Amino acid sequence: MKTLVAIILALGVGFAAAYVMVSKPKEVPAPVKVEPKVVAAAPEPVEKIVTIAAPAAPAEESPAEILEDLVNIKLGSGNARNAGLRMVVFKLETLSQRGHAAVPAIRTFIARSVDVDYSQPQDNSNTNTNQADANGGNNGGNNRRNRNGNNGGAFGAGNGGGFAGGFGGNRGGARRARNLETLSANWVAPPSLRLGLVGTLKEIGGAESEQALADMLNSTGRGVEVAYLTVILEELAPGKYRNAAVSAAIELLMNPPAIDSPDRLDELSKSYLYGVLEFYKDTSFAINAQQLLVGKDGRLDQDAMDYLSNVMKDQSVSALYAAYKNPALTNQFDKIMVGRDVLNYVGQNSQANQMFTETLSNPDLDSRMKAMVVLQQAGGGFGPFASEAPTDQKIIDGRLAVLNSALTQFANDPQLSQALALTIQGLQSGQGVQPQDMRQIFGGGRNGGGFGGPPPGGGN
Repeated sequence: MKTLVAIILALGVGFAAAYVMVSKPKEVPAPVKVEPKVVAAAPEPVEKIVTIAAPAAPAEESPAEILEDLVNIKLGSGNARNAGLRMVVFKLETLSQRGHAAVPAIRTFIARSVDVDYSQPQDNSNTNTNQADANGGNNGGNNRRNRNGNNGGAFGAGNGGGFAGGFGGNRGGARRARNLETLSANWVAPPSLRLGLVGTLKEIGGAESEQALADMLNSTGRGVEVAYLTVILEELAPGKYRNAAVSAAIELLMNPPAIDSPDRLDELSKSYLYGVLEFYKDTSFAINAQQLLVGKDGRLDQDAMDYLSNVMKDQSVSALYAAYKNPALTNQFDKIMVGRDVLNYVGQNSQANQMFTETLSNPDLDSRMKAMVVLQQAGGGFGPFASEAPTDQKIIDGRLAVLNSALTQFANDPQLSQALALTIQGLQSGQGVQPQDMRQIFGGGRNGGGFGGPPPGGGN
């Protein structure tokens, strides 16, 4: 029985367990959340930047190197010459932009007495025409004033042109050279390296540049440099260097240095030096100039004559009249030139009045020459007797007195009387003698206008 109960109980427990297992809902496993797989985008291609090292900037040329470049520039001819001149201008401007740092190198260079002539195309057959080095300055050189008279080296070759050519090749050129204001005109390219450096120092300015210019004035042996330095220093410091400039001019006039292969500027050196004296209206050289009026060759020193006339005015008549009477003055054209200058002072100076009367009384003098001498007094004329009409009433009155006296004295000479009457009329009107009036005297130029016989005054 106990066995049966145990079996029933076992069956009941099994049944209950099965019931529980069947009746209990089956647990569903939670869904597994699957994150979507993100596929990374392909990376953008990286731009490669290739860095190339820039070439190192060329080292800036030193002032000394620029100066050596200027010495070595070959101008050549034609288009090559123009390119060379542009390079000269560029280098000088570059030097100027260095400012005060360039001044010591420029001073050193100037002391070497080295120069380059830019005024004339170079002769390719001559390897030395582009540079003239006066032995490094050891013997003074032609750019340096040589107080011992030694001549070292050459300044430069060529016949001028450019800067010099503007002055012409005769008396007119010399007259313009004495007018220092013409030196202050700007040029596209300088006529020489040293003159270009003078302009560079002026552009840089300052006390150091001024001193460099003053030192150059005290040492140069070239007339055109003395003249140009005079103009520049006068602009920088009016009156300060007057004595130095006058002394330099007088020294070179009294002791002109010998210059190998002189160019046009050197040929006008004396005119430039007298120009410095005229620039300052300096009369300290007047006595010397009187002694130099007639040279050993018997020719007139026209620069000395013009200096005396321009600076001494009517006080120069005595010296000019003495030169006119000097038997050593044998060139007839020279005598005409002296006579013309003396006759410019008729009515102001007794000796000029005397020469005027002597000229009209000279039986050997062509009547046309006498007429021209008379017409000169009113202004007008042509050739060596051309002159401006006077404007000073005192001078006009003095001339009228001389002319009226001559009109009475030479009343029997129809042509001369006519010239005297026309001149008096021209002075009174202030118009001078007109061309149509001159044709009345010279017959329209058919038979007149030439100059015959001896110069004014006649003889010696």
